[in-house]
Amino acid sequence: MLRKLTAFALCFGLTLGASALFAQTASLAAAQPGGSSSLLNLDSDNWSLYADEENQLCYVDFATLSVNLNDIIITRDNGEEVLREKVFDLPVDTIYEIDFKPFGPGSYTVELRSFTDVIRRKVSIQE
Repeated sequence: MLRKLTAFALCFGLTLGASALFAQTASLAAAQPGGSSSLLNLDSDNWSLYADEENQLCYVDFATLSVNLNDIIITRDNGEEVLREKVFDLPVDTIYEIDFKPFGPGSYTVELRSFTDVIRRKVSIQE
């Protein structure tokens, strides 16, 4: 009797875990826009990134992402890393602010990294 109960609990747990894993992977794939955007015109497809064009700020809304982020990386087009921030310990309802003023005008890639995947967005900063 104990073996049957243990086997049932194990099968139930594996089924539940597998369905959650597949759902999370599908949501992440749907959240990855391919195009580039500027702070004047961020794509409205992905509601996890918001722009404040007046102050050259970008906001990342963790609550709209289907994964837990590990870190955020900002790189220039030439590959130079200008920001790397560990965000794993932040609450899941965090709104993270990225200030582009110290980096100056140019094209940047914002990478939102989880343990399993990366969401990339192109951002252009103009004077």
